Amino acid sequence: MIDILLIIITFVALLIASYTDVRTREVPDWLNYGLIFAAFGVRLIFSIPNNWDILISGLLGFGICWCLALLFYYSNQWGGGDSKLLMAMGAIIGVTFPFDNSSWDLVLFFFALLFLGSVYGLIWMIVVAFQKKRIFAARFRVKLTDHKTIHFILIAISLGFLVGTFFFPLILPLAILPLVFFYLFSFVTVVEESCFLKEIDVEKLTPGDWLFEDVLDKKKILMQKKTLELEDIWNLKNAKFEGKIKTVLVKEGVPFVPGFLFAYILLIFGRVVFEWVLGFLS
Repeated sequence: MIDILLIIITFVALLIASYTDVRTREVPDWLNYGLIFAAFGVRLIFSIPNNWDILISGLLGFGICWCLALLFYYSNQWGGGDSKLLMAMGAIIGVTFPFDNSSWDLVLFFFALLFLGSVYGLIWMIVVAFQKKRIFAARFRVKLTDHKTIHFILIAISLGFLVGTFFFPLILPLAILPLVFFYLFSFVTVVEESCFLKEIDVEKLTPGDWLFEDVLDKKKILMQKKTLELEDIWNLKNAKFEGKIKTVLVKEGVPFVPGFLFAYILLIFGRVVFEWVLGFLS
């Protein structure tokens, strides 16, 4: 019963969070905190008549994801909404105590999140690059020109491995991977630098926005580029009030929350399908 209840709550929350993230690039704090409290509330209710292992499982998962969330947030990889949602998912999925095979569910979810999130993010970038194809194409040509030496070296290496495949066919991936990684890295960099940047009024900033460049006033650094917190926004608003700045350049990034939804779907239904296949084969 607890599993079904947590699954229903989580799916509803992730659907709402995905919608708001795609539409506004934000996940409301009430939704993230609500999911955290709901997870612990459900676990507490079921722990009282049964045993406290149910609550301990949620606490372990929350603690692990809290550490990961801090790492991603303070390394400027994720915004505050994504980080809080990861903590909530830790409380939802938990780490089964005493430990058994299901204790690895949180690890499986995290790797699914990284993989599916990367695939989803790449698809999102491709769509954005197509929508802004003129800006993207111009910047991509400049990027290749700026790194033409590396580009030619990688082409030469790939051609060398390609010739080698006539004698050793198994090295074919080595002929492809160098250029694939180069183009992929260049593509992601150009999209982030040309299609995800937006100059906005300081009054419209929200916690978790990514400040793309240092904020300057007559060559004096008012604030270094970073993920903005509430205190940072108040300082920038004060700088605007004093007439030092009006707007700042922020990086919007990919709305990543749908990746949480895809990873959770894979965790729940992928396991069921996998167990069904094993049962069918046996």
